[in-house]
Amino acid sequence: MAASSDPIAEIKARLDLVDVVSQRVTLKRAGSTYKGLCPFHSEKTPSFIVFPDKGNYHCFGCGANGDLFSFVMKTENLDFLEALRSLASRAGVEIKSRYSDDASGQRRAKLIQLLEQSAVFYQQALRTADGQAARDYLGGRGLSQATIDRFRLGWAPERWDSLYRFLIERGATPELIVAAGLAAERDTGGYYDRFRGRIVFPIISDRGDLVGYGARTLGDEQPKYLNSPQTELFDKGASLFGVDQAKTSIRATNRVTVVEGYLDVLIAHQFGFTDVVASLGTALTERQVAILKKLTRTVVLALDSDSAGDAAALRGLDVVRQVYADATVAVPLPRGLVRLESRLGADILIAGLPRGLDPDEIIRAGPDTWRDIVDKARPVVDYYFDLVLKDADFSSTKTATAAVRQLLPIIGEVLDPVQQALHLQRLAERVRIPEQLLASEISRQRLLTRDRPVAEEVEETVSPRRRSPLDEHALGLLLMYPGSARSFADELRDDDWELVESRQIFQEICLQFADGGQVDRALLLRSLPEPISEWLTAVLAQEEDRPSLDDKTLLKERDRTIGDLRQRFRRSNLNSFSILLRDLEGTDDAEGAAQLQRQVEHELTELGANDRRSGRARVWSA
Repeated sequence: MAASSDPIAEIKARLDLVDVVSQRVTLKRAGSTYKGLCPFHSEKTPSFIVFPDKGNYHCFGCGANGDLFSFVMKTENLDFLEALRSLASRAGVEIKSRYSDDASGQRRAKLIQLLEQSAVFYQQALRTADGQAARDYLGGRGLSQATIDRFRLGWAPERWDSLYRFLIERGATPELIVAAGLAAERDTGGYYDRFRGRIVFPIISDRGDLVGYGARTLGDEQPKYLNSPQTELFDKGASLFGVDQAKTSIRATNRVTVVEGYLDVLIAHQFGFTDVVASLGTALTERQVAILKKLTRTVVLALDSDSAGDAAALRGLDVVRQVYADATVAVPLPRGLVRLESRLGADILIAGLPRGLDPDEIIRAGPDTWRDIVDKARPVVDYYFDLVLKDADFSSTKTATAAVRQLLPIIGEVLDPVQQALHLQRLAERVRIPEQLLASEISRQRLLTRDRPVAEEVEETVSPRRRSPLDEHALGLLLMYPGSARSFADELRDDDWELVESRQIFQEICLQFADGGQVDRALLLRSLPEPISEWLTAVLAQEEDRPSLDDKTLLKERDRTIGDLRQRFRRSNLNSFSILLRDLEGTDDAEGAAQLQRQVEHELTELGANDRRSGRARVWSA
């Protein structure tokens, strides 16, 4: 079977969304749609609707929406590429290797091959007499030979260029060896191995590629731990040690435990705790958390008790909260309308460790103790309360105000109203501020956030072959003007995009912005599945033919485009409401019909108001 040139479109043509959803949701026909209990939140009355003609679904309870791909991604905890492979297998569609035949794809493949060869070299060196001290150290830390082999640990000999010569003899070029992060060039000429006299820990990406190394000295040399430099393959802030070994367990248990060290991960896996990963010795970054978010909604942070009060610990928690703060809950509005607000979409728990003990020490001393620590991990809200309120003197207005500013946003993210009320009461008692005033402040903060209608955009069944001029224009503004891309992206939302492919591109762009990165079009194209990459290339070629915009015109065009995106969003809502209203005709569900009619009237009012404010025709309307 030949590889499909457009597997996304072919998969959607071969697989029926109703059939796929029915494997997880009991659906009943309701007119031209199908209805069932939402798989993404608990409910007693079905509010999950599948639109077979449009090839998408929408839950009017929690706001979940999407198409065939997004349903599989959410229900099976897969990223886009994994969902593409899974659905292609079900549909009998062959997809090309993600390493394209172009020069950049070939170069990436060569770098990975070099790293694989280096892993073999390091593993062999660990077995020699020269690696005896390293073997003794690993054995002394409790590692079995099976664990050493499974994680492919090795030894970098204490010689200047042993790996370099090994690779050169096998046909590698100096430039590629340096590009892979395995050697460095001397100022006086020649090359030397980057790792010498160290135990090496291969770092494998969540996609299964060896991308870099962590290395530990046996003596007192500084730094004790050394990572590969930033390369075309390796980014310390976007890598997690052990994620390749852990992701199956993480998905099965719907939980990940994050520790700080390589040996913590190794011992945890050796003793059967296979949902453990490490952050490479740094505070968690947005890109690391984004990897975890694809696998689970429950994150346990096993923090060193000695650093619990450090600002770094708080920053790490903030990163996790920000990346996971994408759940939506329905908030009643006047006139029977509903607004969806963003809330924390994950359980973030803190496993406090006994003072002075690392996870590997706790596990080796008693696996049941570690299991108990993780199982009894505390909610992040409780942990924040202890950090902020412990030993604080709230006789000072400044101290009390600072505590409120830190804790109120976190309390506002608690979904359970009873728990939220208890947290508010606890804070009010400690800072001596009336509880009613704190509750009013939470309400005020919500009003300052962007309102979202009850029905999020329901994407049409589309492929890169389908045109979406508005999507294409918005992507052009993002990628053709890199200097303003970050500020423009900050104003955009996932639900602004009509095409699932556009949304995937937008998410990849946002990942590049994490930790201060900039838009790299070449890297972006390499990171996307080939059909989407080809489509985006064509879109950019089209956008390059447009006249360049000066800063003032660009700002106006961005504002107009955002307005058009939001208007399209509302028109999509109206279309979905109309379908549901038509299906309710002749039924006895008068209350449901009245609620939908109010939503229609609200959306029509907003559409008219926005058009009057803009005072112009919507040139880029879909």
